[in-house]
Amino acid sequence: MPSSFTLSPQDRVLVFAPHPDDEALGCGGLIQQAVALGAQVRVIFQTDGDNNPWPQRYVEQRWTIDASCRQRWGERRRLEAVRSLQTLGLQADAAVFFGLPDQGLTGLWQQKDAQALGLHVSELQTFRPTLLVVPSQDDNHPDHGASYDLIQEAMRRAGMDLPQWAYLIHRRWFCPEAAGLTLQLTLRQKARKLAAIECHETQLFLSSSRFCAYARDQEIFIPSNTA
Repeated sequence: MPSSFTLSPQDRVLVFAPHPDDEALGCGGLIQQAVALGAQVRVIFQTDGDNNPWPQRYVEQRWTIDASCRQRWGERRRLEAVRSLQTLGLQADAAVFFGLPDQGLTGLWQQKDAQALGLHVSELQTFRPTLLVVPSQDDNHPDHGASYDLIQEAMRRAGMDLPQWAYLIHRRWFCPEAAGLTLQLTLRQKARKLAAIECHETQLFLSSSRFCAYARDQEIFIPSNTA
């Protein structure tokens, strides 16, 4: 597998994040380097991360989380996502929110949900990316694996076959040095990635150490469909 990292100012990078925070955890360094080159970057947040009850219970000091509570939590997480992208060097309008059900992407994929797939196809056809940055199909979180599957089906329906770099969050790399494509971060990029992660305040109340540990010296991607 290739180990070098290459982008150009002519690239159009479309990042898919199943939840707000995945963009910073999985590819905060890549986003920074693409922006620095002058490449166009857009980030698709497939869900608002609103079905995330334990941090919400802790923060709001309530046990029962109803639909209105989840909506309020999702709105808060959208704001965090925008701040994260701005920290990484993007404008607020680089964010696109699909508002699909958190913890529900697997069901949408299994049903081949027309609305969900239509959103994905529309973004592919409108933005015309040269590179997709996607969750890994091997990620242990079901939304991440289903996100990957939805993207593949959307590409098929759009008649596209695009290079993809997949990031893995909810699983340890068994052999990081041989896992695929390695992106080295500078100290400044690492610091900005950490600052972007810290924008997701709702997620840090119970998981600060785990989240901040993703601000490492490297980001690793699994390349595929490199036609």
